[in-house]
Amino acid sequence: MRIRTILVTASLLLLAVVLQTTLFSQTRVFIPDLVMLMVILLALTRLRPEGVLGIAFLGGLTIDLLGSSVLGLRAIVFTIVAYIAIRTRERADLGRIIIGLWAGLLTFGGVVLLLVVGTLFGQTIILGEGVVDLVVLVPLANAILAWIFAPMVVRLVDRDTTAFRYA
Repeated sequence: MRIRTILVTASLLLLAVVLQTTLFSQTRVFIPDLVMLMVILLALTRLRPEGVLGIAFLGGLTIDLLGSSVLGLRAIVFTIVAYIAIRTRERADLGRIIIGLWAGLLTFGGVVLLLVVGTLFGQTIILGEGVVDLVVLVPLANAILAWIFAPMVVRLVDRDTTAFRYA
């Protein structure tokens, strides 16, 4: 990877962490998981799969360190979501609407996996309060944000506008 790609990717991940831990942690109406979304969108770029998996792990670990959850819980879930995103990214080649649906489905799987693993480690309860809102609103918010911002993220990271196929 070139220095520019590393700086852009790190800046995007840092922006997602800061917005998620400050702005979106205070709202209950629109609750996206920006770090998970950034990991999903980075799977669409030309970054090597190992790099995307590393970014997913570091992003999840950062959220774990800033939050009160078990250390490594989000890191492993984000890494699994990144792996599935890398393996299925060719299915998102059909346009922006499909990218939004694809990101929403991956986020849904990540949220459910986070709930299951969190329940196993005593962090959350699958049948607890607000779980239905979490399972519905977070994937919906991420689907909308992916539909809007996927082209911009791919262009920023890849820098080659001729390689952009999601416009």
